[in-house]
Amino acid sequence: MSELAVLLVLVSATMHAGWNLLGKRTQPSLAFFTLAMLAGGAAFSPLLLVSPGYLTLPLSFWLILLLSGFFQAIYMAGLAWAYARGEVSVLYPLARALPVLMVPALSLHWFAGGELDAGDWLAMGMIAVASLLLPLGRMRDFRLSRYLTPALAFVLLAAVGTTGYTFTDKAAIDMMTGTLATPFISGFHYMVLQAFASVLWMLPVVLLGRRESIAWKELLRQSPATYTLAGVLVLATYGLVLVAMAMTDEISYLVALRQASIPLGALAGILVLKESTTPLKWLALGLMTSGLVVIAY
Repeated sequence: MSELAVLLVLVSATMHAGWNLLGKRTQPSLAFFTLAMLAGGAAFSPLLLVSPGYLTLPLSFWLILLLSGFFQAIYMAGLAWAYARGEVSVLYPLARALPVLMVPALSLHWFAGGELDAGDWLAMGMIAVASLLLPLGRMRDFRLSRYLTPALAFVLLAAVGTTGYTFTDKAAIDMMTGTLATPFISGFHYMVLQAFASVLWMLPVVLLGRRESIAWKELLRQSPATYTLAGVLVLATYGLVLVAMAMTDEISYLVALRQASIPLGALAGILVLKESTTPLKWLALGLMTSGLVVIAY
């Protein structure tokens, strides 16, 4: 990956940790994320007026966009429903780590990008192991029951959504950069289009679900500041990733590097939310940082 692509992904990871930290202060629901995506899409919609070459793209692009919106909706639903049923300190690292293992396997099978060597696989393994260690206070706390909670299925759902939209977005971005001027224009156009595509899938679930519809009505009675800020951060976060995606052929590196948000999120929890820290947590952060350095360089 180029140095610029690495920088964009690291900035994105910082913002990702930020909006998840914001989400910890609210009651998570699909209704909240739907309003966030609507607000974020509306805030960035003027970007669609800049060099609107996407209007000339073929039907296949719009079908891929719709599929990407479906996977994004799955990710948001899994994340919201998992957070509502379990501890974020356990669920967030798992949701972020699982795609690190899923994407390379599928990438090597379906894509003709650069192959991963033994060092790359070792680094990804380090990231995944560190993600599992971060929630633990001590090694003796490690047991299967700690992860087999009712929220686990929703964490897996979020991971599947992440894996799905990573591949569909790569295909769509490659199609856009073939007709548009720069990766930046392609990335930020697609960021807005995908936000509205995901809302098409999420909104019916929110309006038809009893709990989600109640949450929707409650959120509409409150100040829009929180979900608007969350939406702006969500879109800006992934917009930077999309630009980096347009600049690299090996998406497995990109997905692994995005996991920088995990140690950043952990540090934010320690420094901002005054969460407890242990030697094992610092060891996990060091292990993950080492893996990220190997992935980047």
